[in-house]
Amino acid sequence: MYSSEKELYPEIIKWLEKYLEGKYPKAEIKAYDTSRQDLSEFLRRHKLHSFFPEFETYVIKVDITASIKYKDKCDLVFVECKLNYINLNDISQLLGYSRVVRPRHSFIISPNTISTPVSTLIKIFKRYDILEYAAGARIKIAQWNKITQEIDISTLLPPGEHL
Repeated sequence: MYSSEKELYPEIIKWLEKYLEGKYPKAEIKAYDTSRQDLSEFLRRHKLHSFFPEFETYVIKVDITASIKYKDKCDLVFVECKLNYINLNDISQLLGYSRVVRPRHSFIISPNTISTPVSTLIKIFKRYDILEYAAGARIKIAQWNKITQEIDISTLLPPGEHL
């Protein structure tokens, strides 16, 4: 199906921009492959750093970063792409990034489902708290559908999350 995470990026970037444009019609939306540069450098290069006073501390590499830009405000969206079953290490990585930067949305997307331990923790033990990175903000986990070129809504976790 996919031989590397990078093969997912163009498809997910296209989906993400379309999703965000529908959700934030009055904002300027752009999504980028930021996997090879620190977020701080990305923000500086795209002249978004003035919206983030702490930007120089953002020495992290997020696979895909989108900006939701208004005249006087800018929010970020993070997506981490995984090829394999999403595991606790994957969640921990994005949780750390999201706790520091506090993006508007944060996703982990994989063409596979979640690992058995993650499934048990979330679905059986209802440990949705492991996805929380700010008040009212949680990482969303979803499976990528190569055929439809979008996430499979039926796989969205935690249960009851909406796009």
